[in-house]
Amino acid sequence: MLINKLKLYECGYCTHPEKVVLPNGSLKRLKFPATVALLQHPTRGYILFDTGYAARFFQATKKFPYSIYAKLTPVFFSEEKAIVNQLEKDGIKREQIHTIILSHFHGDHIGGLKDFPNATILTFKNAYQSIRSISKFRALLKGCLLDLLPNDIDTRTSFIDQGEIVLDKCYGDFSKGYDVLGDNSIIAVDLTGHAIGQFGIFVNLLSGKKVFLCADAVWVSQAYEQLILPHKVASFIIEDVEAYKKNIKKLHHLSITNPDIDILPTHCSKTWDQVKKGFVYE
Repeated sequence: MLINKLKLYECGYCTHPEKVVLPNGSLKRLKFPATVALLQHPTRGYILFDTGYAARFFQATKKFPYSIYAKLTPVFFSEEKAIVNQLEKDGIKREQIHTIILSHFHGDHIGGLKDFPNATILTFKNAYQSIRSISKFRALLKGCLLDLLPNDIDTRTSFIDQGEIVLDKCYGDFSKGYDVLGDNSIIAVDLTGHAIGQFGIFVNLLSGKKVFLCADAVWVSQAYEQLILPHKVASFIIEDVEAYKKNIKKLHHLSITNPDIDILPTHCSKTWDQVKKGFVYE
């Protein structure tokens, strides 16, 4: 079975100096959207890829040490942008979300988790282990706000990095991955770099279209299109710089050898443009 539809949502945004993501850029602050993808599977129903920001992000960052996060990364969000409210507007109730695929545990990806108490959370085991049983301060250094995690996350989380499979040439240099649902509809690949255990998903649509949601493997598409490596300053917020660079090269190769695949980084303005157009992949 393959995915019927894929729709993108913008759930708030943060700002960073352009130079952080593009070394030759200026110091002007750019907007980086927290985009969320909704997948419609023929038997599993609606599936979310990440959850974006939520109002509780501001509550969580009121006090030290998490207040540091809010100061370094200003966030702009209104309640109507919460993914649970945007889905409601589209006629989809929170109870209809049974599965959330979580690319990694940074605050802009887990903000809406608590809005879906019945959903199973699918992620990589090493991503999960890297943020569990650590202090709030150590979690902050990893970009994670522990207060945003549901209290019952241990019992609701399942790991998808089990049973690695070999991928064919249509996935470029991503030669190994994981069949998330066991039906070839969603293929996860390791994108460790920006965060330990971060992964992206290739979404195989019923129409034959393939979309790669590559999370934060890059912040902007120009990085992989032009092989632009991150500024030295960015290394402070990248957990594995060498792996990050390898991923950029893999994305570059994929974009050249498989140009029909739409590569969508979570925070890229090109991805945001798709949201603004209301485009739906079918």
